[in-house]
Amino acid sequence: MTTARRAFTLVELLVVIAIIGTLVGLLLPAVQSARESARRSRCGNNLKQIGLALLNHASAKDDVLPFNKDQAICGQTGANTGRGQFNLSNDGAWSWVVMAMPYLEEQALYNQFNFALNSYDTSTSPVNNASLAARPLKNLLCPSNTAMEPVRTGQAASYFNWNSYRFGAADYTGSLGHVWAGWHDCGAIPTFTDPEGKGRFNKGGGGTPWVNGECMNEQANYNGVFKQVGPRKLSDIVDGTSRTVAVFENMHWRGGNGASFDYNSLPDAAWVNPNAVVDSLLKPLNNTNPAWQQGAGDQRCRGWSSNHPNGGHALRADGSVGYFNENMDHWIRYCISTARGRESQNE
Repeated sequence: MTTARRAFTLVELLVVIAIIGTLVGLLLPAVQSARESARRSRCGNNLKQIGLALLNHASAKDDVLPFNKDQAICGQTGANTGRGQFNLSNDGAWSWVVMAMPYLEEQALYNQFNFALNSYDTSTSPVNNASLAARPLKNLLCPSNTAMEPVRTGQAASYFNWNSYRFGAADYTGSLGHVWAGWHDCGAIPTFTDPEGKGRFNKGGGGTPWVNGECMNEQANYNGVFKQVGPRKLSDIVDGTSRTVAVFENMHWRGGNGASFDYNSLPDAAWVNPNAVVDSLLKPLNNTNPAWQQGAGDQRCRGWSSNHPNGGHALRADGSVGYFNENMDHWIRYCISTARGRESQNE
């Protein structure tokens, strides 16, 4: 005798659906967290690759790190300008990232650039500088930055040229140190307390110097690993390479001090642009505080930032990578930003 199977009642079916929905709701955050953990790990690995490129460049180039080449005219002529020192075209500008490309497994791309022309030049065919500079570089893009395109329009070419170009983006910038400098002078950042009472957070003072990035004769005043323009040696880092940040994450957010923070990209986020790939650690990590911001789109207030939870990566000058809490003490941020400050540091 065959017994007929009893079908689920509507109530039972709804209960099963509710249980499945609850389980999915419980699992989804864990899955998302695992995915972000993987993206964060890859992001840190990008910085490790950049660190190897910096060190290998220094090893091959008599201790000189890759550096920015820009016009740096500042009312001067000839060898007193960046244009003269680096034999640039009349609007030529090339970032330290470009100089590091042969050490980032991008030798073939590097070899195709015509450095006698501008980075945005389209006069040659079938390959030209503009098309090469529009290519995304995998080691320059943090996987957690899913909201921005790897190639962006409306991008500036240099410290001087803010016309609109289509360029590949960079999510990492070299440290200029803790400076109050052209295109990096966010006036809304408070003057924090120096625990040793030496006023090193005072903008324009000895600890946070004003530097005009247009002038070659002021470049030595940058107190970080990089200058706005010109070379620096690994041996210049007298505070210790393991205690000095060389490169950090930078999402180039538009920011702003209005009702909502603008997480869209600024026009100075291109890896070929010297000004886009350096920044001051004057600004706190993941600074979205409206009181410490200026109007949306003010590139002077962009800085160390990430899409990771509660912090962001930074590459130390010895090639190691650390993950730093966004609530770190301002004094610690100051100490790791300067290459020659000889501050006392409790890490």
